[in-house]
Amino acid sequence: MDSEHPAPFAKSMGAFRNEELGHDIDISPADAHIPWIDNHTHAHTLSWDDRHKFDLGGGFAVVCIASTAHYAPYRPMGPEEVRRQWDDTIRQAHIIDRSHLFEPYVATGIHTLVKKPNWEELIDVLPEYAALDEVVAIGETGIDHIQYGEPWPLEGQKAVIEAQMEVARDAALPVLCHTPSISKGEGKWSLPKTEEGGDLAEPIFESENPKLTAVEIDLELKDSAGLADEQLVFNHGHPSIAEFVLESTDCYLSVSTGQWIRSTDSEDIAEIIETYGPDKVMVDTDTAGLVQTDKFAMRRTIIELIQRGIPAEDVRKVVYENPREVLGLTHLPE
Repeated sequence: MDSEHPAPFAKSMGAFRNEELGHDIDISPADAHIPWIDNHTHAHTLSWDDRHKFDLGGGFAVVCIASTAHYAPYRPMGPEEVRRQWDDTIRQAHIIDRSHLFEPYVATGIHTLVKKPNWEELIDVLPEYAALDEVVAIGETGIDHIQYGEPWPLEGQKAVIEAQMEVARDAALPVLCHTPSISKGEGKWSLPKTEEGGDLAEPIFESENPKLTAVEIDLELKDSAGLADEQLVFNHGHPSIAEFVLESTDCYLSVSTGQWIRSTDSEDIAEIIETYGPDKVMVDTDTAGLVQTDKFAMRRTIIELIQRGIPAEDVRKVVYENPREVLGLTHLPE
């Protein structure tokens, strides 16, 4: 072979050039094929073709959030309506399981984005759902400063969230905790909009950082419920709460990527891992059929993190090992 020509298959020799970072990165072809578990999706609202992209992308398991405000009218939802969502998600998980390679699981809970009258009736039956093999988490739930209809006062939200945390404590399940959204690109806290473009609801509390304020309240409820830090996963993670969650608690921070409403991407995730380490960090997509989402977001994020120089073992920890442990999916390969 002419010594003036480069060796073939240079990738295996560490020849990837990251032009953005301005230096070469050692990458093995195997690094792009790390398996993943998505702890927060609405996959049961997707088409078969969209779910098949999870198979193509190397997904091992996903969690379908059964408590969704976006697929309900902008009005209070009674216990029967909420249980209908829970039951239908579990039913669809069985259908998905028969037609895809990844394993579908379910999280049942009471979301605060739509007020739930007589929510105590749901708490009475929630332990029965928590005992099902299909259910691996409680949620999504968590304090939010806005709702999609009649405002749910803060004290009411606190009561229903703490009650769910008590169920999770007794069932030894994690709680998937929604945190308020922030608009993409503008750094402004988002509110639902009417068809005319106005705000759909006024915030129930004012804060310069509603996401952090909500997290602080959720932590107080966790302590009151006797829930361990390790059982609390803050979804829709963002740099504005990363330091507090990862330095002041033992909770998990899961960064949502791949949905247009979320403002985080692989650059944010890489910075969080580099700053705080991978031990309490996860990645999810919040993929749903109602909004524009990237069905290859997990695979794309894995590749982009590798290309940014995050060690493959750290990437594997945040996209696979951490959710495997938190969700109790220990039957999946180590």
